[in-house]
Amino acid sequence: MLKYMLDTNICIYLMKEQPDFLVQRFASLRRGEVGISAVTLGELYCGLDRHNSAAQMTALLDKLETLPFDDRAAAAFGDLYRRFPGRRGSFDRMIAAHALAADATLVTNNAADFTIYVDAGLRVENWAAPAQTT
Repeated sequence: MLKYMLDTNICIYLMKEQPDFLVQRFASLRRGEVGISAVTLGELYCGLDRHNSAAQMTALLDKLETLPFDDRAAAAFGDLYRRFPGRRGSFDRMIAAHALAADATLVTNNAADFTIYVDAGLRVENWAAPAQTT
């Protein structure tokens, strides 16, 4: 069962930096407990060769489940759009909505991008710093 959904920037951080504490965190999880949104996958493909190589991306994707952006995620996106009208309909909002619809904790390297959605029930963790991996 999916517990954690990774945001694009934590995926890029993991591929580029590969810090031991983060690699160990992933190793402690079972297959199916951590995944990404199809929206994140699209963003990763947009940055291919700029932020990561095809080999790095393949290695990461082999460890993750990619969830399709389905009807539940679309409904959650619409809800976030109505509840937070001052925010544009960005990829971050779509990823937040997808994590909400999947009842997963969103893992990011930039929690500030998602803080606004905590009031809607989004759980956010930053695994980019060793002190925050517990």
